[in-house]
Amino acid sequence: MPITLDIITPDDKVLSTKATQVVLPTESGDTGILAGHVPLVTKVVAGELKVIRESGTERIAVDHGFAKVLGDTVSVLTEAAIDVREIDLGEVESAQSRAEDALKKAEAEGADPEKIEELESSIQYLIAQKLAKGRKR
Repeated sequence: MPITLDIITPDDKVLSTKATQVVLPTESGDTGILAGHVPLVTKVVAGELKVIRESGTERIAVDHGFAKVLGDTVSVLTEAAIDVREIDLGEVESAQSRAEDALKKAEAEGADPEKIEELESSIQYLIAQKLAKGRKR
């Protein structure tokens, strides 16, 4: 029996699909979800979400957020998500460099802790994209 996966960001519903299994990046490691999974709410960390189907595996780089499993539906609410095939490593490297420079500057200037946390989170998502893109298929 397939499960339904919905990935939603503040801007859009990024993905709505059927899968045989979903693997979520969580604080306690990767969590596999199959049909009939017990209800669950968990924190998602920046990393690689896997959508496993009989035809193959699709990889989505996700930012931090939350996932809810209820019945045979997995709903992921995340700040950002991108299909690994669409990631431009050069663009990601450039964005990471800019974000790291901005973080150093913010720390040196004694910026608001929320701003520093936002920059750190952005860097974590960029690193997650690079790691997901670099994996062997």
